[in-house]
Amino acid sequence: MQKTIVKTPTPQDFLALVPQLVGFLPAQSLVLVAFRGNRTCGALRFNLPNPDAGPQELRRIAGALLGTLCKIPGVDALVPVTYTDESIGDDPALGVADLPQGAFLRAILTRAGQSGFLVRDALCVAADGWASYLDDAPAQGGRARPTPLRHPLSEIADSGVAEAIPLDARRELARLHTGAELPRVDLTTRERCARRLARFQRLGPGPGPIPELIEMVGDMLDPVGTAETALGLNPAELTVDEAAALLFLMQGPATRDQMMLQFAFGEAEGHRSLALNRHYARRQRETGLSMDDVVAADMAAGRALQETEPTTGDLMLGMSADRPDPVRVERAIGLLKLLVAMAPRSARPAPLCMLAWLSWTLGRGSVAGIHIDTALDIDGEYGMALLLLQLIGSGRLPEWAFAVPDETEL
Repeated sequence: MQKTIVKTPTPQDFLALVPQLVGFLPAQSLVLVAFRGNRTCGALRFNLPNPDAGPQELRRIAGALLGTLCKIPGVDALVPVTYTDESIGDDPALGVADLPQGAFLRAILTRAGQSGFLVRDALCVAADGWASYLDDAPAQGGRARPTPLRHPLSEIADSGVAEAIPLDARRELARLHTGAELPRVDLTTRERCARRLARFQRLGPGPGPIPELIEMVGDMLDPVGTAETALGLNPAELTVDEAAALLFLMQGPATRDQMMLQFAFGEAEGHRSLALNRHYARRQRETGLSMDDVVAADMAAGRALQETEPTTGDLMLGMSADRPDPVRVERAIGLLKLLVAMAPRSARPAPLCMLAWLSWTLGRGSVAGIHIDTALDIDGEYGMALLLLQLIGSGRLPEWAFAVPDETEL
């Protein structure tokens, strides 16, 4: 793919480009735009701190955020941008210290300097305009500024900088929460899907041992082939029977994880995950041990599978520089949203967790959090949701997020 280089000669042009960098319209957010030399190489979005956070807490948060930025190879400069629903106001006696989130940005700028980063600018997009935290000190004696501190938001809207991005690389932008919205499915379709799913479940072992479910799925449905076929379908053409079959497969933790990893990394990963599932299912049946005990026993006996590539656990935890295929992930997200919308409430936690993890792989941690919360509202003890809450709620990013691709630069 040919690189896309977009020049932003003014701060308002830069602000017009930031939503394209993060993939949505930020709100109540801090975006750290990272630079390698004169070009951007990443953009990280974080929630704004609690309004009651004191100086010590702001310094701690700033340190954590700059520490995350340090993981991007070759970063030497940044531009922090705050997005807030507060107003700047037009009092000529006010200065940059009075801008919204001023104390937080001072902590960010101080820590950036301590970390050796060049701060190219520091910008605020508020409800009534935009401004730079690096503007000159306020005018003295009540005199008007030659250049007002607050600039109209229309300067950002009127910038044509995004038009320089090729159409195939330009993103359709929406608010962050839009990414978690589900399609509308009529009641009749949902009821038909619930009946079909119940039929599948009556044929199975119920909530019994994982080994039995894995063997049964292998006899009834090929989870790898089914997942690959589903990924190629137009979601609008998904039948109720197909949706019920996919939802049934996802109810088993082993097949759920196999399909999720396959959606992200490809069919080969699906076969590898399925082989591991069957190996450990067989060992569970032979020994009567739990999965964790089987793995530990195999390792102690020298029977552990030899892995020359990242393990499935490594991939799920983001402990690999191998990047998921974003086209596959986006298709899977569209499919899973429809499945969640069609599923009966009790069957939703599994696809919701898959949605959360796949969103996280693309850097959409806040969207992932919405899906996790929804899953836990349905089943507060659902294991994968609790694990994802710990993983994603800590602010952790997958290692591939820091292996900056060089195909496209903005």
